[in-house]
Amino acid sequence: MLLEVISSAVLGGVALYAHLQKSGVANDSEKLNKIFSLTGLNVKDKDKTYTAQLVKKVNHSWGTEYRYRIPLGRSFEDYQAKLSHIQDGLNNRKTTLSFSFTDLKTIDHTSPLLPQLKALLTKKKTAKKEVELSYDGLLKVKVYSQPLPSLVKFEELYPVGNWKVPVGLIREGNSIIPHDFEQIPHMVVGGATRYGKSNFLNLIITTLLTQQPDNVQFTLVDLKGGVEFSDYRNAKQVIHYAEEPEEAEKALRALVEDMRGKQSDIKQKGYRNVQEAREKVRHFIIVDEVGELNPDEAVTKEERALKERCQTYLSQIARLGAGLGYRQILATQYPTGDVIPRQCKQNSDAKICFRVQTATASRVVLDETGAETLPEIKGRAIYQTADKRQIVQTPFIDPQTTRKVVQPHITIKSRKEQHDADNRCETHREARANPPQSGQIRFFE
Repeated sequence: MLLEVISSAVLGGVALYAHLQKSGVANDSEKLNKIFSLTGLNVKDKDKTYTAQLVKKVNHSWGTEYRYRIPLGRSFEDYQAKLSHIQDGLNNRKTTLSFSFTDLKTIDHTSPLLPQLKALLTKKKTAKKEVELSYDGLLKVKVYSQPLPSLVKFEELYPVGNWKVPVGLIREGNSIIPHDFEQIPHMVVGGATRYGKSNFLNLIITTLLTQQPDNVQFTLVDLKGGVEFSDYRNAKQVIHYAEEPEEAEKALRALVEDMRGKQSDIKQKGYRNVQEAREKVRHFIIVDEVGELNPDEAVTKEERALKERCQTYLSQIARLGAGLGYRQILATQYPTGDVIPRQCKQNSDAKICFRVQTATASRVVLDETGAETLPEIKGRAIYQTADKRQIVQTPFIDPQTTRKVVQPHITIKSRKEQHDADNRCETHREARANPPQSGQIRFFE
C-alpha cells in the first residue's frame, strides 16, 4: 500500500513537472543564465559571446547555491549591481511555479494526496526567494527558498554569555550568530537613519549589562543630543557620558590617561594583556554619531582643533586598547569620506552596515559595495569580519526592555562624585606635567 501511494505521488509529480515545463517554466539555473544575458552581463568579443559558466550546483536545506566562473571583462560588482534584477527575475511567476522531486519528500502518505499537492503548489506560488551574491574566485549565487524574517525579538533570544552579543539571525540553519568582543574587540557600525543602527547599539549595551553587570564599564558618547543613550546616563557602569564634542574630548582624554596607567601596571606585573593578567573588567567606548567629531565639519579653528584631538584619542584607543581591556564601537549614519578615523577603521575587524543610500557609503563602512542593495527592512544588515560576510536580521529591542534591564543599576551620583568625574582629565594633565623618573615605564605606541 505504501509503495502504491509513493508511486502515485511520483507519477503525479512527473506529470505536473512535465506540464509546467511544457508551459515554458524554466528552473532557476536556466533562469539565471537568461537573466545574465538580458541584463548585459555577457561579454561580446568580435563574433563570440562569453557567458558565466556554471561550475557547480549545490542543494541545501535552505535552497540552492550556484557557482559560476565569470567571463573576462566582468567583475563581482557588475553582478552585485544587478542583484535586484536577479532576485526579481527568479521570483517571476513562471519560475516560482517550478516543481521538483525534492518536494515529494514532504508528502505524508497517511494523509490525502491531492490536498498536499495543492498546498505545495500554493506555497510555490507565494514563496519569495531571496538571493545573496559573493565572490571568492568564483561567483556564488545563493538562492534561498524562504525569505529571512523581517522581525527578530530580543526577548526570544537565548543567552550567549561572557562577552558575546547577538548579531542577528542568518538563513543557514535559521540560527542567531554572536559577536565575541574578546576575539574581535573593535567594531564599526553604519547605516542610514531609521534602519536599525541605534537599536543595535542599545542591544549591545543591554546585553552586556545583563551578562556582565559587575565587570562591564562604559563611556557613552551620544552626539545626537542624548536621544539614544540617556536611559543609561546614571547607570553605575557608565564611567563617562558625553552629549557634546567638548564633553567627548574630556571623556576621551581621561580614557587615554587611564589606558596609559593600565599599560604601565600590566607591564610592571610581567603580563602582555588583560587576559594573561586575568582581569575581568572590560571598558566599552561607544560613540553615536562619530561624524560629529569630523574636523572637516568644524566652523572655527578652535572647533577643528578640538575635534582633531577627539579623533587622535579614538585612534590611540583603537591601536592600543584591545589588549588593555578597551572595546571601541563607532557608529555613523553619514558614511562618507573620512567620517570614521582611518586608524579606527583599520583596527576594527568587525563591521556591521545597515542599508545605505549609495555604493560609496557602503564602501566607507565595509570597503566594498552591497549595503546599498539591502532590502528596505529595518534591522537588515551585513555583518563582516576578516574571514566572513553574512546578511543578518538584527534583533529588535524595545525601550521598555532596555529600561527594565537598566533600572536596577541606576545610582544617584553625589555632587562630589560628579565633580570628580568631570575634572578627572585635569588631574591627569597635572600628573603629566611631572615627567617620569629614570627607570619608570613610559606609555608607548
